[in-house]
Amino acid sequence: MRVSQLSPLSIPAQDIPRAVRFYREVFDLPSVFGKHESAHLSLHGEGITFIENAASINVQVIVKDTPADIQNHFINYFVPETRPAEVIDQATHFFIADFEGNTIEVIAK
Repeated sequence: MRVSQLSPLSIPAQDIPRAVRFYREVFDLPSVFGKHESAHLSLHGEGITFIENAASINVQVIVKDTPADIQNHFINYFVPETRPAEVIDQATHFFIADFEGNTIEVIAK
């Protein structure tokens, strides 16, 4: 996926390695290695952090992919949609969730 925006950049997760893997694979985010070789993710040079012991949130991801490409990507990565996609203001909105219970709205403009 070609992510242009992700908000917020701090995401709750109890299993941080699994969260890093999910967001890296589902959204094709690049890994950045820091101290002690632990993997972190970034978007346009800004770090994405995963916070333990925080309540689930809504994450918004804006992508530059077509709706058909997004649906195929979800199928290929076995990511089910939590509700049917909607067209709002000429953009297609997809709704998924991560394994931590965070809801994710993926918007294709």
